[in-house]
Amino acid sequence: MTYSAGEALLKEKIGLDANSIGAGAIANVIAQRMAACKITHISSYLEYLQQSPAEWEALIDIVIVPETWFFREPETFAILQQYISSQWLLKQPQRVLRVLSVPCATGEEPYSIAIALLEAGLSATKIHIDAVDISKQCLLKAQRAIYDRYSFRGNSLDFQWRYFQPTESGYRLREQIKSMVNFIHGNLADPNFLIDQPPYDIIFCRNLLIYFDQAFKEQTLRVLERLITIDGLLFVAHAEAGLLLQTKFNSWRKSSVITYQKMSKQQSLKDKIYLPIKESLAVAPQNKIIVNDLQTNLLETAQAAADRGCLDEAVKLCRKYLNENQMSVEAYVLMGEVQQAMGNNEQAVQYFHKAIYLQPTHKEALTHLALLKEHQGDVASANLLWQRIQRLDQKEA
Repeated sequence: MTYSAGEALLKEKIGLDANSIGAGAIANVIAQRMAACKITHISSYLEYLQQSPAEWEALIDIVIVPETWFFREPETFAILQQYISSQWLLKQPQRVLRVLSVPCATGEEPYSIAIALLEAGLSATKIHIDAVDISKQCLLKAQRAIYDRYSFRGNSLDFQWRYFQPTESGYRLREQIKSMVNFIHGNLADPNFLIDQPPYDIIFCRNLLIYFDQAFKEQTLRVLERLITIDGLLFVAHAEAGLLLQTKFNSWRKSSVITYQKMSKQQSLKDKIYLPIKESLAVAPQNKIIVNDLQTNLLETAQAAADRGCLDEAVKLCRKYLNENQMSVEAYVLMGEVQQAMGNNEQAVQYFHKAIYLQPTHKEALTHLALLKEHQGDVASANLLWQRIQRLDQKEA
């Protein structure tokens, strides 16, 4: 019996696709746990693993290495605030807003959501936030709500002094925010995940689907469809956007953020154009490519195709554009985004590197590359890229 049996077990239990982090990485963590348990044969370890809930939790904690911080991808939270202040408060001022954060890791995302909603004008009594993760160790840290400096990145840290108290052990979150989040131990790969919970108005599920194989991705999307209300908003990572094609969600985009809204049975992609924010986030019908002049608007057409999930067509259009515009940074960035959405991470890395070579200060390309490096387990390279981004933020301030 080889480590492949361990890969199969992780896939069965939590949906982890070995290709997403590398078979070698999984073999290393299994070997590490075997050494800790003083077990020398993989077959004996796998038998022990299935009999010991405590060992299963220990393996999960070492396989899942959360990389998160407060207000990660700040534009996402800006869009959330705009939606709340410009629509939710006007249409449903008396109802409690239900929000789900999954996976919540060590709590930075759900606490960021709580702060963003308060600053958008909602009162704490009108907010219900559930935060779910498969790692009990992560949940314990989240409930403790004391964070070191690595949880605070970027240039806009004004919220830190308003909502955290410096202590000898780190920055302690104020009780007002801490009490707003309900933490739950759960596994999104379970088709009965949160089966007894009422639906949510907003779901954050970022940087998880990329770790699943196709079958688990489809199953998870069905679970998310069940958990969200009609017209509810779903936030996913940019690399996961193409996965929502042919689902019950309609998309709208602002800059690098793509948000999805669940449609009712009566609504169709053909006739529904929804502009959630005053800044006019243009939404193109998903069953038709808008072409004004293919020769002069080729890159725009490729972007429109990518936004609708027509990834193969976007690739063809990008390549055609790059044949005549080999120094186009935006074309390389778009190709990287499309390749990432298709699961071709190595190709995506190459395109983002080309964009950064041409424009070393391109923050979107740097951000995508940093996230990919994290995804590939190259934390050192990712941290160097985040440091470059932070220096750019400081120069712009």
